[in-house]
Amino acid sequence: MQFTLLPGERWWGGAIHHGSKMPLTAASVYEIDLSRECAGNQSVPFFLSSAGRYLWSDDPFAIRFDRGTVTTDRGVTLAESDGTLAGAYRTAMRAHFPFDGRVPDLRFYRTAQYNTWAELIYEQTQPAITAYAEAIVSHGYTPGVFMIDDSWQTGYGLWRFNRERFDDARTMIDHLHRLGFTVMVWIVPYLCADSPEFREAAADPARLLRNPDGSPAILKWWNGYSAALDMTSEGDIAWLRGVCDGLMRDFGVDGFKCDGGSIDGYPDGLICRNGPATKADLTAAWNRFALSYKVSEVKDTWKAGGLPFNQRLRDKSHEWHGQGLSCLISDAIALSLTGHAYICPDMVGGGSWVNFLPGAPLDQELIVRFAQASALFPAMQFSVAPWRVLTAENAALVKKTEELHVRFGGYICEQVERTAVTGEPILKPLAYDYPGRGYEDVTDEFLLGDELLVAPVLEKGAVTRKVVFPPGVWVSEDCGTYEGPCTAEVTAPLSVLPWFSKQ
Repeated sequence: MQFTLLPGERWWGGAIHHGSKMPLTAASVYEIDLSRECAGNQSVPFFLSSAGRYLWSDDPFAIRFDRGTVTTDRGVTLAESDGTLAGAYRTAMRAHFPFDGRVPDLRFYRTAQYNTWAELIYEQTQPAITAYAEAIVSHGYTPGVFMIDDSWQTGYGLWRFNRERFDDARTMIDHLHRLGFTVMVWIVPYLCADSPEFREAAADPARLLRNPDGSPAILKWWNGYSAALDMTSEGDIAWLRGVCDGLMRDFGVDGFKCDGGSIDGYPDGLICRNGPATKADLTAAWNRFALSYKVSEVKDTWKAGGLPFNQRLRDKSHEWHGQGLSCLISDAIALSLTGHAYICPDMVGGGSWVNFLPGAPLDQELIVRFAQASALFPAMQFSVAPWRVLTAENAALVKKTEELHVRFGGYICEQVERTAVTGEPILKPLAYDYPGRGYEDVTDEFLLGDELLVAPVLEKGAVTRKVVFPPGVWVSEDCGTYEGPCTAEVTAPLSVLPWFSKQ
């Protein structure tokens, strides 16, 4: 299939982590094979345009944008709507990924979330986790969802609290609950091949992903080599559900951060319970398991638009450009326009663990601006402790961003509940609500619902920024009042996040 871009047409879709490359224009050269790669985040067989057109296939496909010509490797539906970006989204959403009224757990959005990863990395212990949670409260932060990350467990797939690190995990979690936290633990669909659990699973031909010769497949992933659960297999599903339900029953765990399972993490040629498996099918099966728990977070998904769970952007680097702060909003726009409404940015400051090793340089200004950029996303997640790594002055600025998110928690929850019924995005680019005004290339500011315009500072050292105001009167507590449509240079020292409410 091949077609030509219309004059001025802009496109989004495919791999969400490539949001910084979007929108794709007549000058773009971009290609991706969705059957083999997802860039380590959400991916969809769906592209949509500012001219009201969209591409859809039920299955993965390869696509190339080459200076105005679009080519796919298989039959893909090219459909049209009313000529607007919002029209393309609504038409595709209703046909292919309708929202069904199920509301994700509002605790993800009412307050900030907290993750132990960047603060503790691979040293997750009962004393350290308890101290981190107590420090959150003692520094005036509102308790919320609390995620205990990798290394709480005995091993990968051995989902038991490590007794060398946790004297009494139940007492710890009870204490976290009394502090006001909702407690999640990190899991992946992998299984250590040097364990009794593996030997039991390997002996059952209906369990584990297999090589063509029937032997258990050993996958290379970011933490080494492991066998992989077959989440299309009733046996593996029942085994993991029993483990997770046991953690909830015996320790008081509330939910699960379901990491891994991405398309580009599976090799070719795997055999699942039902025969040869596509990578996309394996990822979707892992997503279905995550969705079976009300309190769950996912990062790697396939065709998960319209589903009611918290979806996090891929780990961002602790840097301004590249894969750092500069792509936070553009990736979120790509995520939202493809039907993933319940968006969590990466952890404040970035979640790439090498940036938080002892002695690694931290940019205090970057952490403040990262917190500001995250404050009015649907969700907000902390990890590295601001009170530990920042000066008192900068830590106070970050605390203001958490207070802002809590202040608008009720408004955000209203948007979440509305979206569950209507399917309308929560976080939107300006071009969605204001078509035909040339806003398609504005990827560094966004609308939250219909009433808030958010324009974070994304450049180091900047104390002003250019803000595009759509039609209406836009009022800020810190930056004044502007009547759109117009573009204005707004004063924004480090203490200020430019956000505006529509009168």
